[in-house]
Amino acid sequence: MSAESGGALLWDLDGTLIDSEQRWAAVCWEIAEESGIKEWRPSPVDISGRAIPMLAGMLRERGAAGTLGSLTSALTERMRTLNRQDGVLWRPGALEMLETAHQNGVRQALVTMSLEMNVIDILEQLPRPYFAQIVTANMVTRHKPAPDPYVLALKRLDLPTSGSVAIEDSPAGLRSACDAGLNVIAVPCSGAIAPSDDYQIWETLAARGLPDLVAAGLAVG
Repeated sequence: MSAESGGALLWDLDGTLIDSEQRWAAVCWEIAEESGIKEWRPSPVDISGRAIPMLAGMLRERGAAGTLGSLTSALTERMRTLNRQDGVLWRPGALEMLETAHQNGVRQALVTMSLEMNVIDILEQLPRPYFAQIVTANMVTRHKPAPDPYVLALKRLDLPTSGSVAIEDSPAGLRSACDAGLNVIAVPCSGAIAPSDDYQIWETLAARGLPDLVAAGLAVG
C-alpha cells in the first residue's frame, strides 16, 4: 500500500487523542484562585476546544493578574508539569487507531491548539512517532474554529481535502475541520455533540478499525 496515494488521518489532541479537558479546567481554576478570582470554576465544557491563549484571555477577562503572555506561559507550564508527573490519559481506542493507521501506511497529522512545548511532552509518551506533520496554536494566527489549522496541515502534507479524515471532539474543532473541507468524525468527550450532516458521530474510537475510517471517507492507496 502506498501512503503517498491515499489521504491522511488528522487528529485533534485535547479531548480526542488524550483525555485532558478535566485537567485543563483544573489548571484554569487553580490559576484563577491564585489570582484572587474565587467565583470562576470552569468545567471541561467551558474550556473545550479553546486554544491556550484563549484560556489566558478568559482568565484576564475575569481579573487575573499578568499579561496574556505570562498567563499563557503559566497555563502551559502547569499542564506540562502534570503531564510529566502523572502521564497523559489516552482516550479509549486512540492508541489502537493510531497503530492501525500506521500499520496500514496511512499518513497522520496532529492538529492541536495546545502549544508546541505541550505537545512535545505528549509525543514522548507515545509508543512510536506516528505523525508526519504537527500543527500547534503558535503556528497559526487564527485558531479553531477557523479552518486555518487544518488548511495548514493539509498544505504541509501536500494533500487535497478529499480523501482525508479529521477526528475531533469539540464544537470549535468540528467547525474548523468541516470548514476546511475535510471528512470529519466527532467523538464526544466533555459534552454531547449535536447531530449534523457535516460529520459522523462515534461514541468511542474503541473497536473501530480501518474499514470504519474508509467508510468515513479516508482514501487508502
